[in-house]
Amino acid sequence: MPSPTPVRDGFRAIWRQPSVFFAEISWRWSWGGAALLLAGLALFEYLHTLIVTPTDLMLLKLKHPLAISRALADIFHGSGPRVVRTAIVLIPALALLWAMLGAVGRFVTLRALIARAMPDWRAEPGSIRALVGVHALRVALALAGFVSLLGAAVVASFVSTPKTPHAGLVLLIFVPLVILISMVWSSVNWFLSVAAVFVVRDGEDTFGSIAEAVDFCRRCGGKISAVGFWFGAMHLVAFVIGTTVVMYPLAIASLVPPAVTLVLMAAITLAYFAVADWLYVARLAGYLAVVEWDRTPLPEPEVVAPVVIQPPTLPTTPDSSGGLGSDDEPLFSSHSLADEDCDEPIMPGFSPGEPLPGR
Repeated sequence: MPSPTPVRDGFRAIWRQPSVFFAEISWRWSWGGAALLLAGLALFEYLHTLIVTPTDLMLLKLKHPLAISRALADIFHGSGPRVVRTAIVLIPALALLWAMLGAVGRFVTLRALIARAMPDWRAEPGSIRALVGVHALRVALALAGFVSLLGAAVVASFVSTPKTPHAGLVLLIFVPLVILISMVWSSVNWFLSVAAVFVVRDGEDTFGSIAEAVDFCRRCGGKISAVGFWFGAMHLVAFVIGTTVVMYPLAIASLVPPAVTLVLMAAITLAYFAVADWLYVARLAGYLAVVEWDRTPLPEPEVVAPVVIQPPTLPTTPDSSGGLGSDDEPLFSSHSLADEDCDEPIMPGFSPGEPLPGR
C-alpha cells in the first residue's frame, strides 16, 4: 500500500463529510453553553450573598481608585468560603457533563470517519462506556495539571519574602516548572485523544486503547509527529489571527455602543473556536488515515515459476547405418589392420610379391 498523505486525507474527509464537523461543533458548543450558563447562575448567586454597606456605596460613587479598592476589599471580605463551596459543586458537575457529552460526540464523529474508510465495519456496543473512561482520565489529567500549576506557584513563592523579595528568582523557578508541567500534560492528553480512535475502531477498553495508542505511536511515530506538527502550526496561525482581529472592535469601542463591541468580539471568538474545531476533526481524520495504512496488510508477492534454461545441443547427422557421422568417426580404429581379414587386396589388380606396376 502506498504511503498515506494524512494531512490531505484529513481535510478531504471533512470536506466530503461536513456533518462530522457539525457534530463536533454541536457537542463542544453545547457543553460550552451549559458551562457559561451554570457559571453565570453561580456568579449571580454568589453576588447575592455579598453585603454592601452604605459606606461602600459612598466609596464606589467617589470613582477614585483608592476608594473603589477599599470598598471592594470590604465587600468581598469573608466571601472566600462561598467561592470554594461553589467551585466544589460546579467543577465536578461540568467535568461529568464534559465526559458524557465528549464520549457521545467522539463516538459519533469517529464512527462516521471509520465507516467511510471501512464500509463493512460495525461499531462495538461498549465503545461509549470505554470513551467515558478515556474522557474521565482526561478530566483527571486537567485537574492534576491545574493543581500542579498551583503547587509550582507555591514552590516558587518560597524563595521570595516581603522582607527580601526576589521577583527574578521566582520567575526563574516558576517558568521552567510551568513548561515542564505543560509538556507532560500535553503529551499524556495527546495519547488519550489518539486512544479514542482504537476504542471506536477496534472495540478496545479504556486501558487497552491507551496501550494500543502507545504501540501505534512507537511504530508510526514519524508520520504521527508530522500530522501533529502541521495541524499544530495551522492552529497556532489561527490563534494569532484570532487574537489580532478580536482587538479591532476595542479600537472602535468609543464610536459604537458597548453592546455592538461585545457582539463583534463574541462573533470573532466563535469563529476562532469553529476553525479550531475544524482543524481538530481534520487532525483526527489524519490520524485515522495513518492507522488504516498501518493496519492494511502488505500484498503477497506473486510466485513466479523458475525458468530452466536447457544447454544447447549440437546437431548430429546420423549416417545410413545409424552410427556416427563422418565428422565423428575416430581417426584410427581400435583394431589394427593385422587383426582383420585382408582377403581383398588393398589395391585392385595387385597381389603381394608382384612388382608394382610401372617397374
